[in-house]
Amino acid sequence: MSIQAPTTRRLKAVVGPLAFSTLGIILSLFAAVAVDAQPRTPGRVVAVFPPWWNAARVVGAAGAAGDIAGAGGAAFIVILRGDPATLNQRARTAGAWLLLDPALAGACARPASEPTTS
Repeated sequence: MSIQAPTTRRLKAVVGPLAFSTLGIILSLFAAVAVDAQPRTPGRVVAVFPPWWNAARVVGAAGAAGDIAGAGGAAFIVILRGDPATLNQRARTAGAWLLLDPALAGACARPASEPTTS
């Protein structure tokens, strides 16, 4: 008769709290970045929509929130401008998950194309 060591219980006892702690740290960092990146000019924001939305749905929602001033590096990121009193609320109502300052959202922007010389 062989007796198996209870390694599975020890592993579960370590992995659960470790995963919970790691998730807490990641969420805290995300919250800190999101607070620091809040739009400084309420009339111009970067709106981040759900990534699974197609481009047509993002453009429709963004157009309902304000004027589209540009596009981000991904199809679900759009730069909006509009009435400073209502733009943030309208973007959130349209489905935006996150609103960022366009100056701090450089990583979201498409790279500028090289000018061609003829």
